[in-house]
Order: sequence, then structure tokens, then C-alpha cells
Amino acid sequence: MSIKKFLPLIGIVILFYILISLDKNSIIEVFSNIQPVYLAISFIAILPIVLITNFEWQILLRKQKIHVGNWYSIKNIFIGYFYGFITPGGFGAYVRTIYLRNQANAPLQKCVSNVLILNSIDYLSLLLIALVGGLVYTSRFPYLFLTIGVLLILLSILFLIALKRELVIRLFKKFLDKRIIFQFGEKYHLSIEKFYDDIPKASELIYPFVISVVGWIIRFSELYLITYLFNISIPYIYFILGIAIANVVASLPITIYGLGTRELTMISLFSIFLIASEKIVALSLFWFVIIWVTPSIIGGIFAFLEGPGKIKEFTFKENL
Repeated sequence: MSIKKFLPLIGIVILFYILISLDKNSIIEVFSNIQPVYLAISFIAILPIVLITNFEWQILLRKQKIHVGNWYSIKNIFIGYFYGFITPGGFGAYVRTIYLRNQANAPLQKCVSNVLILNSIDYLSLLLIALVGGLVYTSRFPYLFLTIGVLLILLSILFLIALKRELVIRLFKKFLDKRIIFQFGEKYHLSIEKFYDDIPKASELIYPFVISVVGWIIRFSELYLITYLFNISIPYIYFILGIAIANVVASLPITIYGLGTRELTMISLFSIFLIASEKIVALSLFWFVIIWVTPSIIGGIFAFLEGPGKIKEFTFKENL
């Protein structure tokens, strides 16, 4: 049995170890000291996140001439949360491309490239913020800035290369098994053409990239406001940059939506401010419920209303 199947469990094991190492009564006490009305109001935080993501996505959709309304793209974002939540590594989130294809009547390959660009921009913008964080925390974690910097440079280069249609086609022809190319024939070339249909230039992605950076800062700022409910006192800049680093670590495909790895990183980074680990874990788990569990439940409802038949009737063979 492949070890890859067990990779997502590593983060869960880390989280379990953290929980048994801490005082569970203290974690419960943290929540019990917060008025329920403030906890309920905190769930509003998901709305700005979704709206900013939708604004950024609509810009990319228009650039690739994929036409869907704002309400549908918002529903699609929630559907992505749902399928990402119930699949290992969150890769199920790309099921949203099938829903997008059905609604926009656009080639699947074009929808996939669109969502890939959106996700790539979001991750690169997160890395940029985390890179600044690596510089701020460099005295305590000397290799953090260098590690994130190398990762940002490598992924940026790969992303820019991926935007070059002719270059990618040449690389595919050079490294892909000739038997595969022969088997698919014209379908292979047609799929590549559809994937790169109306793909934006790198210069056209600067505006969405800036929006993504702003979106991350707003998201982390919302979490910073919630820290007051947990009596956590950390300077704003250190908190924002620390959370960015924690999210980069949480993106490693060794857990489910960052569980365990995010908490461990936050405890390590914020220990310099003498914050109780129980408070950090309580805050992180509460934020996880707000930005992952809640939208996933909403996305499940939308997926049910859209109809599961859209996925069952879909075949990749017909959409190559």
C-alpha cells in the first residue's frame, strides 16, 4: 500500500499529540469565558473572504471569456470548499471546474486552467507575505526567510513558464511518452489548445495578484480581531506575518486543511510572546471551523441543490 495514502494523517497525529499534551480543561475554559453572541458574530468573517475571492475570480473569468454571474461563482466557491473538505489533500476542490463548465458551457480544459491560475495567484501572494514574515522572525528561525524565498522563486518561475503555451507544448513533446501522444493524437493537441484558450498574460495578472494580497491581509486581520475574544495579545504585524507563515506550513499535503501543522507552527512562532498554547490551539480550531467547516457545509448544500448528477454523468474521456 502506498505511503502517500497515509500522508494526510500526519497532521492529524500532530494535532492529537498537541491536544493530549495540553490542559484540555484550559482549552474549554477559554471558550467558556467568551460570550456566545461574540462567537456567533465571528462567523460573519467568512463573508468578506468569499466576496474578495469572488471579485478576484470574476476578473480572471472575464479575461478568459468564461461568463457566469456573481451569484453562481460565489456558489461555486462554496462547492469547492465542500469537495476539498471531503477529499484527501483538498484536491476535490477542482470538482468545481466541472460545475463551472456546465454553467458556462466552456471547455473543461479552459475551466481547469482558470481555476489553476486563481489558486496559483493566491498561493504566490501568500508566500510573498510569509516571506516578509520570515524576515521578521529570522532572529528566532534563521532559515525561514531563505526557505520561503527559494520556494517563492521556484514556484513563480514554474508559474510563468506554465503561462507560455508554445514552451509548454515543446516540453510535453520532449518528455511525454511518445506512445501516449500517439494514442491520443489530435485530442492531445486539442486539449492543450483549449487549456491555453484566452489565457492571460503575466502582466494582466498583476491586478488580481494585488487583490489576493489584500484579501489575505483582510483575512488575517479578521482573525486578529477575534484574538481579543481569546485574550491573546500579539503585535498586529507579528501576528499577521506569523499567520501567513503558519498557512504556508499548513499547505503541505500531510494533513487535512492544515490541521495539526498550523497549530504547531503558531505555537512555535507565538511562544516568544508568552502566549499559552491552549489559547493558540483554541483560536486556531475556532478559525478552522469558521473558514473551512462552515463554508464546506454551505457548499454541500449548494452541491446537493445543483444536483449530483452533474458529476456522475461527467466523463473525462469525452472532455479531453
